[in-house]
Formats: sequence, C-alpha cells, structure tokens
Amino acid sequence: MYQKAVNNHELLSQSNGCVITIDGPAASGKSTVARHLAKKLGFIFVSSGYYYRALAWGVLQKKLEPSQENKIASWLQTLDFQTTIIEGEARPLLNRIDPKEHLFDPGVNALVSPLATLPEVRKFLLTKLRNLSLDHNLVMEGRDIGSVVFPDTPFKFYLDASLEERMRRRHQEGEIDAIAERDRSDSSRAVAPLLIPDGARVIDTTHLSIGEVAEHIFQCIQEKTQVM
Repeated sequence: MYQKAVNNHELLSQSNGCVITIDGPAASGKSTVARHLAKKLGFIFVSSGYYYRALAWGVLQKKLEPSQENKIASWLQTLDFQTTIIEGEARPLLNRIDPKEHLFDPGVNALVSPLATLPEVRKFLLTKLRNLSLDHNLVMEGRDIGSVVFPDTPFKFYLDASLEERMRRRHQEGEIDAIAERDRSDSSRAVAPLLIPDGARVIDTTHLSIGEVAEHIFQCIQEKTQVM
C-alpha cells in the first residue's frame, strides 16, 4: 500500500492510503512542517493534536472532568464526530460544530494532556484517525502517529528542538502552554507515551527553517522510494 514513486517534486500514488507520519514534542515544528509538506505533495494535512483538543473542548462544554471516565466514555458513544476537509486540512467536527478557534483556549491547554491518557479517548480517536487513510493520502503529525496509529508506514519522522527554542516558538505564536510540564506528561503516561517510533528519521529543528526541514523530509522520502 505504501509503495509510491516520487517524480518532479510530487509523491505519485495509484490509490489512497499513503501516510507520512511526523511525531515530536510540543512546539518542535510538527504542525507547520507537516502542513508545508502536505501542500507540497498534494496530501491532506492532519494534526492529531487538533482531534484531542477538539474532544477536550467538548468535555469542557459538557462540564466533565478527566476523572469521570465512565461519563466521558458514554458521551463518546453518543457524540456525532466527523471530519471535514477544508483547503487540504482535516478538521474535526463535534455535533457539526468546528471548535478550531477554541483549540488553544487555556482550559483546553490544561485538559488535553490528562484527557489523552484515558484509554477510551485514545481508542475512539485511533479509529477516527486510521479511517482517514481509507479515502486520502495523509501527512499526519502528533505524538504517537508513527508508533501507534500508523506503525507500518515506511515514512516516519521525529522532530525535536531545544526546550528554549520550543518555548520561544510557543510565545511567538501568542500561545501560553507549559512546554516542560507537557513534555513530562506526554513522555511518562502509561498509554502511548511520546517516543521515537521504530525506524523514524530524527531531525533536530532548532536551527532549521520550516522550508529546510520540509525539504530534508522530502529528500528522505525520495531516497526511500528509490529502494522500495
């Protein structure tokens, strides 16, 4: 399914199902690079973090707490959760509402990590994310995409950067997020912790531009497809 050819700066595929995964800690450049690469290749950009944040927003609207696992599980069973594609980007909808403008609200920032540790939440979104590849070629970024969601794709990348640089980027984006605390939470959680996926190419983005990182990934894909 993943055997594709690269020609004239396009990843050509005969069918849907080609997935490029980009993992890494918060503010390592995953989203920006993945969006840039998806546009270059004509693939759909997917931020798994947006999906978790969308659910966090929904949990806040229901006035639930992560400790109320059974109530959250029941809510998920009745939730109308869909994906719409807007300008090449996958956007999660909760009961037909697009919560994008609220995804980085302080309440969502505080809730998303503890919510992501719940097995029922991860199981729910795992299915949703995997199903996207049935109809689309994807560049998907997150924290466990290459290790859990699409472990069999040969196109796996892991981006990292210094803590200082990641904090600077977050501040520059006008967002307030406890980067160091988020790192500890994501790396130590029992379910699908943040780690470097087997076979992933690791790229330090501290001193690289978005274009440089995307081009490096593109060259790696070219090299890999030449030997497949």
